[in-house]
Amino acid sequence: MEDNMTDETEETPNKSHYELLLRCAQKEDFSEWNDFVSISDDVIKLRGADLSGLTLTSILLTNKKGKGADLYAANLENSKIDTIDFSKVHLSKVNFRNAKISNCLFSESTCIKTNFTSATFVLVNFSRANLHQANLRNTEFYECDFYEALFTMANVESAKFMGGGRNPFLKKEQRRNMCGASFNRAKFNNATYFDLFNISKNTDFRSSTFENSTFSCGLKQSLQYCNRRHNWIDWYRDQGHLKSFLVRTFWLHSDYGRSARHVIYAFLIASIFFASIYFLFPGLIKGLGTHEPVQSLYFSIVTMTTLGYGDMSASLGSWTAQCVIIAQVLYGYVLLGALVSLLANIFIADGPPRGLIKHPAPPVKIMIKTIKSI
Repeated sequence: MEDNMTDETEETPNKSHYELLLRCAQKEDFSEWNDFVSISDDVIKLRGADLSGLTLTSILLTNKKGKGADLYAANLENSKIDTIDFSKVHLSKVNFRNAKISNCLFSESTCIKTNFTSATFVLVNFSRANLHQANLRNTEFYECDFYEALFTMANVESAKFMGGGRNPFLKKEQRRNMCGASFNRAKFNNATYFDLFNISKNTDFRSSTFENSTFSCGLKQSLQYCNRRHNWIDWYRDQGHLKSFLVRTFWLHSDYGRSARHVIYAFLIASIFFASIYFLFPGLIKGLGTHEPVQSLYFSIVTMTTLGYGDMSASLGSWTAQCVIIAQVLYGYVLLGALVSLLANIFIADGPPRGLIKHPAPPVKIMIKTIKSI
């Protein structure tokens, strides 16, 4: 933040800025305020300002140089806020208690320890906002986006994150964006609810109270996968290179326990690989014809599945053959064990995981101006 925003002991607004905003709010006409802000070189200073109960619509908070306003510890309790761009605005410790906020941008805003208790947000974009240790207890979000937003150590007890719902025209669910959001060490309870959201592998919900919250169908399974993946990646950093490589290779076979398809692909590739060895070196296997592709594949598959019918076996005098078959049998045991475990999870799960997508590019900032009837 700017130098005049770092001293958080001074919580008084600029008198002229504060009085101008109050005057415009009383008239319900912010044209004078917007004209002033658009040509000002100074950062708008409203820290500690009492703006409680005001209706603020379509006001500018970014000066001529593109620097966001300083609202540190301002009071906006019970206010009604519509169509305002809070991007890059300093909102730490602001009191938004019981505020009604709609159609706004909080992208890249700083909301550290901000109080959003019992506030209501509708169509608000929180992309890359920093809400570290914010209080979001009983807060309700409708149709909001949280791309790469930080909710680390925030209190989201009884908060409601409502998604888009089903679009009858497109005949599919419309999910909001929570890709890359971090709720690491956030505080959840059984009244915290997350509705229809898209998440990515970068989304982080690692918290001791994560299991307390409720989610839309399939979203929890996807978040559990993300948490497991993050925990293993953190574990790799504290291990030796060889150990990390071996464990990482094991998990990549199933994408950290998520994909049975990955395991099946690995099984097929390994079967073909070993079949190629047996095809090129038929002398390794007793009972295998010379350059027989079908027999080679057959023997490879029964070895991978550890069936071992006995019509073909490793040549007794070949240590190489015995070592190759031992390696294939052990690898087959691991893959089959992983596949059985994944299939068991599918049978006991409430349904398929949902909401997980490839991490997208940053969304375009869009804010639709409110049209008042004449």
